[in-house]
Amino acid sequence: MTFSRLAQIGLLLFVALPPAVQAQSAEQPQAPERNPLAVDNETPAAALPGDAPTVHWSASEVAAAKADCARLLPDLALDYETLPPIKEGRCGAPAPILLRGLGNNPKVAVEPPATVTCAMAKALSEWLDKTVQPEAQTRFGAGVVKLTNASSYVCRNRYNGSDTPLSEHALANALDVSEFLFQSGDKATVLTSWPRIVTELPPLPLPNPSRVAAMASDPPVSSVAPLGRGILTVAKAKPGAPPKPPPVATPPVPDRTVDGSEFVRKVHQGACNSFGTVLGPGSNEAHKDHFHFDMKARSRAAYCE
Repeated sequence: MTFSRLAQIGLLLFVALPPAVQAQSAEQPQAPERNPLAVDNETPAAALPGDAPTVHWSASEVAAAKADCARLLPDLALDYETLPPIKEGRCGAPAPILLRGLGNNPKVAVEPPATVTCAMAKALSEWLDKTVQPEAQTRFGAGVVKLTNASSYVCRNRYNGSDTPLSEHALANALDVSEFLFQSGDKATVLTSWPRIVTELPPLPLPNPSRVAAMASDPPVSSVAPLGRGILTVAKAKPGAPPKPPPVATPPVPDRTVDGSEFVRKVHQGACNSFGTVLGPGSNEAHKDHFHFDMKARSRAAYCE
């Protein structure tokens, strides 16, 4: 039977249907079969990045990231360890490293060691060479020998929120620095060194004249109680072990924190030339005690606050 003949038969059957059924069939086409492999867009996404399904890095993604490391790191003085790929839900990095130190003469330790990308390690090395060490020599006559790592890789959203965007820390693409230790043993912390606006305190209230006069007229109170009558007996010491000598007091460790207000200002400002984003105490309360550096590309060359 030809195709045209089949079409004619189908048309005749459709005409034979009642008009109401014909209209309903024309207005409501049959829905396509559901693809069981398709993603259901109505399913809500996991709020926490670590709770999302983990899709591991492909071999090509890992190879490309390792190629970037081979291009970025050979000319840098770094103390680091290559780590396996990290993938936790939406978090991770295909070729992270564990950064223990940077530079020579002096070498700068990162404590505790930081899990970062190779691009982050390169930017940190550039910032130390071009900004931090020159400023340290100018201000204190001594180089920096340690950076305190307040946070590096952590699988979380920004500000640990449940509905905020993914943090760059979750991609090993960020580092928080809270303290600088110098060759002299002195240190500068972001919390104590960052310049803050000092407001003048109001003067203390004057004393009440009537209260002063009343206190002057009161008779003095003796601090010695009157002696009573009684018999004084002397207790005899019992024989025993000789008394132990008093413990020797440990001298307090001197605080070597210096006034690093100009230093932290300069190194914060210079970081804007090396990183994509720079945050600090001037940004918000969450960054009052550390600098946040990351490599995320922004609309501006550097997001610096």
